[in-house]
Amino acid sequence: MKQQRGLFALLALVTTALACAVPGVTTTAPLPSPTADTRLEIMVAETVSAALVLTQQSAPPTADDTSPTPTVPPEPTFTPTPEADASGSALLKNDDGSHTFNDDLGKYQVIMPMQWVPMRVGEQEFFDAQLLPEASNPAIQRSLSTIQEQDPDLFRLFALDMNEEHIDGGFVTNINFVWDKAEELSLPDDARLQEIAASLPESVEGSQLLNAEVLTTKNDIPYGVITSQIPATTQDGTNIIIRQKLIFFDLPVGSLSITLSTTETWLETVEPSFDALVESFITLE
Repeated sequence: MKQQRGLFALLALVTTALACAVPGVTTTAPLPSPTADTRLEIMVAETVSAALVLTQQSAPPTADDTSPTPTVPPEPTFTPTPEADASGSALLKNDDGSHTFNDDLGKYQVIMPMQWVPMRVGEQEFFDAQLLPEASNPAIQRSLSTIQEQDPDLFRLFALDMNEEHIDGGFVTNINFVWDKAEELSLPDDARLQEIAASLPESVEGSQLLNAEVLTTKNDIPYGVITSQIPATTQDGTNIIIRQKLIFFDLPVGSLSITLSTTETWLETVEPSFDALVESFITLE
């Protein structure tokens, strides 16, 4: 029952955060007060909120736009760091263009496919991304500015799809990793997860629950999946359909949620690489 209450509260927080982040989205779900039993719910609410706030931030600049220009190093560098740095993690570029992300605090590892540009808040690769040719696009620059404002102890990794053809009405497809070191997640069975996730359409006007299930990776690691879609409007007035895929892992230390946020237009293009990322997940000793 504790887990059931937690997941119901999780969805309420997710939908409330979504409504705050995306203009035109309304919610009827009350925001639960944080308690020791709702840490996971707060974690997931924050990861969804951060993903969707990029919808607001990525609209083309107006004449009075005064977004600050981040200070960056003189040129990009891609020097592998075999050991975790002060952030407690390491991001290594592989020969095939993919990246290996090790989080020594949460004790897990994933492989980020080459079409994504991964970055940790405030680390070298974040500043390198500012100097990529694609970063001259206002939507990507605004997404980077939003990432820069996040808490690196909570948001362990971001990844952007910087293919300018994939920018949909100012929305930049993105992935984020949220870690809660104090939450131990015990996944319910498929039936329970579907029952709880079914409350999503009741909480957000226009939202549609697409799927909820518990799966296992090729390495026999269980994970929860909730997928949904919702209509939204970017700051420039473009109507889009946001598709989200939320993945939940129990970790040796705490819990992890990985969220893909994209648009209906590009889901089939980017989802296979996201699924490959999920399949690469392993825990570390």
